Amino acid sequence: MLAKRPVVIPAFLIILCSFTCYYSASFLPSLLISILAAASGIYYSLYPVDRKISGISVFLVVIMLCSVLTYIGFFISSRLNAVIENGHLDSGKQQCVVMSVSYDLSGNLDMTVRLDSGALAKVRFYCEHGVFDPGDQLILFGNIREPDKAGNPGETDYREYLRKKGIIYTISCDRYSVVSEVDFPIAVTGFLQRLFFEFRSSVFEAVTASFDERFKALTAAVCIGDRSLISKSVERDFRLSCCSHLLAVSGTHFSGFLVCLPLILKALNIRRKNELLTHVVFCILIGCLTGWSDSVTRAAIMSICVIADREWLSALSLASMIMIVADPFCALSSGFQMSFCAVIAIKVYSVKISSLLIRFHLNEGIVNLISPAVSAFLGMIPFWSETSMRPDPEHLLIQIAGSFLAGCACTFFVPCVILCHLLPFWDRYLSSPLLLCLDALYKFVAAGGSLSVKSGMPVHLSKCLLVILGLVVFLYMIPPCMFRKIFMKPTAAVLAFAIGLESFSVLKRSDCRVVFADVGQGDCCLIITPDKTCLIDAGTYKEGSSTVCDLLDYYGIYQVDYCVMSHWDSDHAGGFAALSDQGRVKSILTSYVPSSDDKDKDKDVQEFLISNCSDPESELSFRLKLSMVLAGDRIDLSDSVYLDVLYPSVSSGGGNESSLVVMLHIIGKEETSILFTGDIGTTTETLLIEKGIDLDCDILKVAHHGSKYSSSGEFIEVCSPDIAVISVGAHNFYGHPSPQTLSRFDSYGCEIFRTDTEGAVVLEY
Repeated sequence: MLAKRPVVIPAFLIILCSFTCYYSASFLPSLLISILAAASGIYYSLYPVDRKISGISVFLVVIMLCSVLTYIGFFISSRLNAVIENGHLDSGKQQCVVMSVSYDLSGNLDMTVRLDSGALAKVRFYCEHGVFDPGDQLILFGNIREPDKAGNPGETDYREYLRKKGIIYTISCDRYSVVSEVDFPIAVTGFLQRLFFEFRSSVFEAVTASFDERFKALTAAVCIGDRSLISKSVERDFRLSCCSHLLAVSGTHFSGFLVCLPLILKALNIRRKNELLTHVVFCILIGCLTGWSDSVTRAAIMSICVIADREWLSALSLASMIMIVADPFCALSSGFQMSFCAVIAIKVYSVKISSLLIRFHLNEGIVNLISPAVSAFLGMIPFWSETSMRPDPEHLLIQIAGSFLAGCACTFFVPCVILCHLLPFWDRYLSSPLLLCLDALYKFVAAGGSLSVKSGMPVHLSKCLLVILGLVVFLYMIPPCMFRKIFMKPTAAVLAFAIGLESFSVLKRSDCRVVFADVGQGDCCLIITPDKTCLIDAGTYKEGSSTVCDLLDYYGIYQVDYCVMSHWDSDHAGGFAALSDQGRVKSILTSYVPSSDDKDKDKDVQEFLISNCSDPESELSFRLKLSMVLAGDRIDLSDSVYLDVLYPSVSSGGGNESSLVVMLHIIGKEETSILFTGDIGTTTETLLIEKGIDLDCDILKVAHHGSKYSSSGEFIEVCSPDIAVISVGAHNFYGHPSPQTLSRFDSYGCEIFRTDTEGAVVLEY
């Protein structure tokens, strides 16, 4: 089999080289793989399997392969090791060379620049007109730092995402100056980039002139591959429906663009040679229209190779080789991996799935529609945890329908472009087929998003288990062969063992999970028990509508049973207003519930309502969810988990010193207590001590983000915590946490966890 597909083994070695060099951050793996390839080539030259292939040809191929492997290893290792000294971070002035530039329809510009140290940095700012070319030398004024890590469970790790592109830093650019501009002919690259972008912009404007903002954004994402106009709510619906891949042009879209081309060429009776040339030209035009992303490049190369060779595995191997040589970091992206797994699954699984579906007497057209979608669904098994996959029939049907509608939208897009340019006054009617497809797609995805929010937790299995499961499915689906015979039973045994471990961890799951979420300069803690869920504060309105909402989605929580609002500051309570607007809270418990009379409103309450309730209806809905709790009240979350309210005993206002102080009790093999203190200062701390309230705890949620006016030495002594958790935003204006406060906890011997440096703090009991 491999003798008939000579590019498969080189492609495998190149991909292996990319991964090993990246994870070791070293040039050594590429050297070892090159030696292995050279030794194999020498052996093949001396003892050839096929006499038709000369030893000289093999020698030349091996030399080329070793050169490519060496180049990949050097490229990856040099990029990952080109770091700058920490003393030069946040220096405010960076001299750099532009490496690449990309534009989007929202007017933003993304640049990758090379710093003096050789390290790459990502820069993003608003720029209506592109004025940069690769090779330009600039001085950027702004702070340079490492990208943010994933702050909370389920969040994308932006630092790892950029690192897999060879980018180590980000620069927040305030202004710039051009040192020197690149000369011809290198400037041609930048000129072509701007030309292609203007081409995409003009095409987009011609087709969507009569569309509203929502459908303009969908057209840009689905047909052009530009997600910059998509709103957070629509993006969330696509993510929850497991249809995020439809917001970037991929093989599904590419096949939609090309679906009519073979019929047209056949009708015109085009010769084979001219058919291939026409196909290549059309693929290049689609690539220019959609921005040449990794998925578009892969689809274009595969489409051309399949037309030329008719053998999909060789086409896939050649496509991967071309892409990795052009960008050695390419194979490390999840998009590349998911795209190739989906293609392999469609090619390998479709025959068996089609034969199974035919047994149910389904129409051939329906089988041809369902089979690729089901195959791609199974091919994505190793990535289910990353894509928030919900493996149920409803979501599978939504993915099938979504893929079909996205393909139809792309099929109608090109004719709409041509007709709208020829007859601009009829654009409203000429674009209607495209609009109908996008409208149907949006409704399906919105229904899927609503279903997902209410249908429980998505797949959160270990990556190892999913990879093994995917491998077993692959071995089961492939035709009988030696490879399957050798590996099927051992892999199935490993899968059984992995399922046993996973089942054991599920059976032994915790009675209580406590998540101190990273919501920047604010407070938020999610408590999950088998019976009830509870949020103690929820950050600002912005964090509540995004970060906290995403956290609830990750854990499959539709509505929070109890929301404990420590006080009325926006950095604690604003998130509850956002969740209330989305209908995701049942009740909000607080120590101060204002009357409806404006004269009786506390100043802190007035400021909160003005900042976080956009209209009277929103304010009324929020107020109706409020209930008062005071010292002595108890909130039961399960048989072994409850909250005791310790302070205040009298409702007195919505300010810091009136913050609710509550103790979480978790009764297991050993009782664990966690003290939540809102934003109280030393005045209230002294009052609590004087009242003789039992403040002894194992974990202290530090008051007021570690302010120097809280957490006095006497208070820490009385609480005697083993662990202190500080919820605080990175590089915040207030200088939190205070060095004095940190020193007091250090002197007491507390272990300190901070959300600004470590992200979410997750505890299980």
